[in-house]
Amino acid sequence: MNVIKEHIKSGNFKQFYLIYGNEPYLVKLYRDKLRDAILGDSDQMNFSRFEGKDIDLKEVNAIAQTLPFFSDRRLILIENSDLFKVQSDLAEILSQAPESTIFVFVEKEVDKRNKSFKLVKDRGIVSEMNTLDEKNLKLFIASLLKPTGKKITESTADYLLDKTGTEMDNINNEVEKLICYTWDK
Repeated sequence: MNVIKEHIKSGNFKQFYLIYGNEPYLVKLYRDKLRDAILGDSDQMNFSRFEGKDIDLKEVNAIAQTLPFFSDRRLILIENSDLFKVQSDLAEILSQAPESTIFVFVEKEVDKRNKSFKLVKDRGIVSEMNTLDEKNLKLFIASLLKPTGKKITESTADYLLDKTGTEMDNINNEVEKLICYTWDK
């Protein structure tokens, strides 16, 4: 996670990113941050997105081999494909892709023995986004409240976590409700 943050901050990107894990909030957050940092705000011409298990790898390869248009980079985002759980031609496609093409993969689960996984790990960044521990969840709650100037005690944060659970999307929604409810207090 910290490596991805550093790449976003510096603007120096690896060619391959694999984001996976059981915390959907973090997976979506870093997927979107990477996409925005790589492409900029308005560059949709050099962006291709594929989702699902029925992805045509020949089409992905054709797009990957195309040089970016009025830009230094082309981004291909592939989500929930299971390409890192089964053997496929993906590793060959990735090894032949020009350096101007950046791949971001978002998966729920991966097989670390997979040929494509090993290639991405060797030449890119693999980041597992799992549920945060209680201490970091409390810091997350505080970070959500900070922009509004509100604070929360540790015991209240414990109570909130007890009622909402540890899923960050759910915590985010409940904190948003609290902010709206206590707007002028």
